[in-house]
Amino acid sequence: MNKLIISLALMVSSMLAYTNDKPYTTYTGETLQCNLMEGKDVNDVLKMVKKDWYALSYPAPYEGWVLTPTLYADNDGGYDLFWAGFTTNNADMGTSLDWFYENGTKVFDKWQNLVSCASWSHWDIFEARRPANTLVEGDTGYWAFHSCNFKDGKSVSDLRANDIEWNEFLDGIGHDGGVWRWWAGGGSDTQNSTDYYVNISFSTMNEYGKYRDARMNAMMNGSMPEQIADCAAPRVYSANNIKAITTN
Repeated sequence: MNKLIISLALMVSSMLAYTNDKPYTTYTGETLQCNLMEGKDVNDVLKMVKKDWYALSYPAPYEGWVLTPTLYADNDGGYDLFWAGFTTNNADMGTSLDWFYENGTKVFDKWQNLVSCASWSHWDIFEARRPANTLVEGDTGYWAFHSCNFKDGKSVSDLRANDIEWNEFLDGIGHDGGVWRWWAGGGSDTQNSTDYYVNISFSTMNEYGKYRDARMNAMMNGSMPEQIADCAAPRVYSANNIKAITTN
């Protein structure tokens, strides 16, 4: 997907119930949009990162994922895969990058022998719903991304109340995944008019299908929570966790 970049995530246990004064949990993400080099495939990349990237000991908590398109359109940019990495804030992302420039060159050289990346961008991420299950290193699942723009008369100040409604709806259908809102940061497309992206995680495509059925039924019977933004149809990615958050 050309204007999105992935992700996700930093999953932790228990469902999140928001109150009006509870601050959002926030993260910083980095994403690389990449195509495979001739003769290479996704399994080559996964094998390398699970061995070499996994062995890196970052100086700050860092989580890494490899994402591959599952449901997509022919005008989404044609990328074969994405790298998505997450830290708890922008300062930790900067610390991780400074450290990587000094200590990760051999691993990055192996990465560049497998893929050619067209972009590298940062994102500010707000957690609108915490997933029910703790992330286990090596987990796989699916992420659905929507590009969204506020409707006329709606703005950031309307998000919290709307998130409470949507969390109640998701609780009602038994959804265990998380929901994150992505805001563009450094390196993002300056021509992109999207206000933000919404990323929803699913353990299986069956779970994703049940969520879509529930939305359709709620739309038909009038029980769907207010939609304060117009969001495009989602792009869905297979998400392979490489490195869960660790510290030295």
